[in-house]
Amino acid sequence: MSIFGYPAKVTHYHSEVDDWGRPLPPTATEKRAKVVEEQRLIKNAKGEDVQIAYAISLEGVNAVGFDDYIEYVNALGITIRCEVAHIEVRKNLGTDDVKEVVVYGRPQNI
Repeated sequence: MSIFGYPAKVTHYHSEVDDWGRPLPPTATEKRAKVVEEQRLIKNAKGEDVQIAYAISLEGVNAVGFDDYIEYVNALGITIRCEVAHIEVRKNLGTDDVKEVVVYGRPQNI
């Protein structure tokens, strides 16, 4: 699709955990985002190589976990559902203010 990305309305399915650490059923929230669809190889927090297909930039502070998934309709009208492979928090230069949260995802088997 586009190297520079395009604006999209995404549905973020976020799972909280119960007292024993098990994920609860996810709650859906619609958010505005910038989506870049390109296949890349990145390093995750453990230093492992992970192949991703989507970079979804959510503006502001967003709680994103590895049990979450994101759905959106791409420019071709196809519904994409991706799981979280890596999360990156970007801050404004010289401050602790969160500018955006970038979610790197890979396609999820439906």
